[in-house]
Amino acid sequence: MQDLIFPAVGRWVGAQREWDNLVAELRHELPERLAEHLIRRAEARAQESNWAFVKPLARRFKEIEHARKKETKHPGHKEELKALRKRLVLMNPAAIARDLAAGLTPPDLSDYNQIVADLARAVPHPGIARRYALPPQALRALADQIAAAGRPVAQALSEHAQNMRLYADLVARLRSQPLIQKGARIIGSAVASALEPLVGRETAAQLLGVDRSLDRVAKEVETGWAAFQREYAEFVPERQRRFQLIYLSLVGGLFLRVQRDLRRLGCELDADAQGNCRVVPTAERQARLRQHLRAALPPIRELLDAGQAAEAEARAARLVAQVVTDPVAARTPVDGKSVGYLAYAVHLSALLARAREAWGEGRPEEAAAIWRQVFTEYPCLVADADLHPVPGEPLPLVTAGFRLAAYAEWLRQSQRGAEADALLLAQVRFVERVAQLNPELCLPGESLSPEMQEWAATLSAYLRRSVADPHVLDLPERPLPLTRYPRVLRRFREAVGESLEVSPLDRYLRGRVNLIRGAAAAAATGGVGLLATLAWLLL
Repeated sequence: MQDLIFPAVGRWVGAQREWDNLVAELRHELPERLAEHLIRRAEARAQESNWAFVKPLARRFKEIEHARKKETKHPGHKEELKALRKRLVLMNPAAIARDLAAGLTPPDLSDYNQIVADLARAVPHPGIARRYALPPQALRALADQIAAAGRPVAQALSEHAQNMRLYADLVARLRSQPLIQKGARIIGSAVASALEPLVGRETAAQLLGVDRSLDRVAKEVETGWAAFQREYAEFVPERQRRFQLIYLSLVGGLFLRVQRDLRRLGCELDADAQGNCRVVPTAERQARLRQHLRAALPPIRELLDAGQAAEAEARAARLVAQVVTDPVAARTPVDGKSVGYLAYAVHLSALLARAREAWGEGRPEEAAAIWRQVFTEYPCLVADADLHPVPGEPLPLVTAGFRLAAYAEWLRQSQRGAEADALLLAQVRFVERVAQLNPELCLPGESLSPEMQEWAATLSAYLRRSVADPHVLDLPERPLPLTRYPRVLRRFREAVGESLEVSPLDRYLRGRVNLIRGAAAAAATGGVGLLATLAWLLL
């Protein structure tokens, strides 16, 4: 940037060319939405910084011009003198300097390091952005380059101040002279000449000499003021050019450097519809990831169909390690979801298959341990529709929840109620994560089936009625409509058989179903019995 500075005239040469080149580079290297945001931000910051002094000075210049017009309407009259005094007060260099101070002071560029910190939080490799933070002295040096645009206008203002001082000193000296003290007015050379027949040649000559001195100094004031206005007219756009070029070089340059660093890792910056910056794999890497995923899924599914759950789980775990450990790669879109989500889906399918195998072979403790791990630790929420289908079991995850609840009821019958409640509560908390999903952090596609959410609502209602102190559990208030209970009971029985008909959970489900059946019977007979009333309250 040093080649832009030309100290001899205090102007930057080639600034517009540098701006155009930088804008073109941003639009080529960055997503269109992000590039345009950075360009608009630099322009807006420069304009906002200029407006702090342009607005009050524009008002002052307008008032000065208005007073000048009043002076020319009635030369020599009292109104003209009044307008002249007002104009000179408005041209006071000290007041103008106060208005201009915001433009001559180096602007605050410290928000650059805040942008660095925000970008570091947005990228998965924070060190890439953090290394481009700048020390305060570097930012101050750049701010000084912006303020340096004001040197010519500051010099012009200083010369205007000198002329005004000479004018004020002359007026003060003239007012101390006897002639002036006697009442003669300094009203202009034309009027002084016209007074000769009235006051005599000698007095008129004195007035004329006095007035010519003032004329000369007043012209110097006007000349200096015109020079100041010319410098000011050049200063405003010059400062704006410097500000927006330096700001875009800072902030836009940061994003360009981070973009190039990320591309060496197979990633790049992107911006969503709301303008939020994020990191995605490059198009080439996304294509490779999709190809790898589509090649890896069929063999794992074949192993699941063949009943080889352990081998399927091992291969699925390797697939997860390949595409999910890098959070950027995991978000690669595929089939309306993401690479990471589909890898987790097949891995979870293998875990559930292994638990299903243990359950079917009479090892419920082993199956329950796997299900407990899924509901408490599994890092992704997968809908049943995305799990590998099992003949006769359309809802693998919901079925796992049913069977884990059945195991919990067996624990309850063995006087292990606290452990039983913990297993049920784990499923409730698992579903609660749906409401807490952060779109910026979760994998595209993460969700749970409505049936799983219904089952969690059922368990939450059951726990509120069965535990000694439900407030301690902080259960969610998401009641399940009474009309859904027959379907839940049917699916529960299909998953666990008829062996739990005496358990508290089974009795609770049957009670809900009996309420709605009683309400239906009462409605059919026209009666409004207790069951119908209870059913109405719970619907």
